[in-house]
Formats: sequence, structure tokens, C-alpha cells
Amino acid sequence: MSFWIDIHAHLDDPGFAKDIEEVIKRAEEAKVKIIVSNATSLESALQTLAIAECFPGVYAALGIHPQEIKDVLPDFSRLADYLQHPKVVAVGEIGLDYYWDKSHVENQKRAFLTQIELARTYGLPVIVHSRESEQDVLSILEMYARDIPVIWHCFSGDREIVQKLLPMRVGFSFGGVLTFPKAHRVRETVLSVPRERLFLETDAPYLAPQKKRGKRNEPAFLVYTATFLCELLGIPVEDFQNLLISNFFAFFGREKFLGEFGEL
Repeated sequence: MSFWIDIHAHLDDPGFAKDIEEVIKRAEEAKVKIIVSNATSLESALQTLAIAECFPGVYAALGIHPQEIKDVLPDFSRLADYLQHPKVVAVGEIGLDYYWDKSHVENQKRAFLTQIELARTYGLPVIVHSRESEQDVLSILEMYARDIPVIWHCFSGDREIVQKLLPMRVGFSFGGVLTFPKAHRVRETVLSVPRERLFLETDAPYLAPQKKRGKRNEPAFLVYTATFLCELLGIPVEDFQNLLISNFFAFFGREKFLGEFGEL
């Protein structure tokens, strides 16, 4: 069975509150069979778990987004408790963000390191966010996460960063930005990523692909980015689906998905 996987969405976003069932149905009709919904705070984690419990193909990545880190660090013991839920498949979305607020950089780094350690404790991969912080994220991953599977979500770095990350177990996830007319560097970068490190995402409800630009993004729209990337790489659709499935299980393991997908 071939299908698509959305490695990064935010189904707990208020924009999905009124029609989440229809959103999931459209994803299934588009053959998006697995959606990893990423939390951004402790409250978001509870909402994300509730959604994952309702829909068999939805799984949870739980973490504290760097934009949520302020003067007082959150209670990471609560996050540790949530990470033991059977539908949790990663720690995320975590990382560093210097775009909006640089006044809490040191606390962002502390939170990032703490959550990397939680991922190590519970044997989970991490899903990383970076905005105007690539070099610091790279340094932290090199020093503290060489033994942990990492997905760098919505990757917008260059070929040089890709090469520096290849000695580690890092995957690179691309979304709708890849399809934007002016996203030349992103397209150049994706061509430099080994195919066994590729992942696709929507970041829904954000960053809809070009054909849906200006609309609320949703997991079903992954198909537009996937088709675009198939053409860019010259890979038949079914071969690309199978590649992404293989990559997903290589980073996330198979055990948590056997109930739904059998021997895949």
C-alpha cells in the first residue's frame, strides 16, 4: 500500500476547530494516511493528544515551541508525563527562533537542550524548528543530539548546512514553500539532500502550496507539494511514496504504527 505522510501539521490550531473531521476525511481521500500533529505548548500538547486519540492516522509530536519560551521556563515534568502516551511519536516542535524575539535566547537554548534530553530518555526523535538561528541549532545538534534522530522541519538552509548535518541522523522536511515561484534556493537545496533523508510536510494551517496560496493549509494539500517534488526529482509518484514511507519508519520506527498498517 502506497500513501503520503504529513510529517508536520498543527491540527490543534483554532482554525481547524469547526471542521477537523472533514479535514481528516479530505486527507484520507488524498491518500495522506499518517499525519504527525505537532504541539507548541503544554496546553497545545493536551489538545494534540485528544485529536490523536480520535483519529487512527493522527499521531502526536509534543514539545514547547521556542516562541513560547519566556522569562520562566515551563514545567518540563508535565511534558515528560505526556510523552509516555502511546500515540506520541516525537518530541516537537522544538528549537530556536530569533526572528520575533531575541530577549529570551538563553532560555530558548535551555529549553531546547532539556527537550533533547527528554527525547533521549524516551527513545523518541525530535522535530526541530529554526528561524534566523541555523548556526546555533546546528551547533547544539552537533554537540548534544548526534545519537538522536532529528527531523529539521520546513528546512530553508543551504547546501553547506546540509553537508554539515549529513554525518548525523538528520532528515530534512520540505513543505509548500518549495512550490513558491521565488523559492529558488529551497529547490536548489532539496536537490542536494540524499533521498533517504527527505520528508514532506504541510505545516498546516500555515504555508499552503502555490496552487492553494492564500487559503488555510491542510494535510490534503500535501499532494500538491509532493507532485511538484516528484517532477523536480524525476521520481514516479508511487516510488516517491514508498521512499517517504521507508524514510519515515527508519526515523520513527514501526512499532507504534503496526496496529494500523500491519507489516509495512
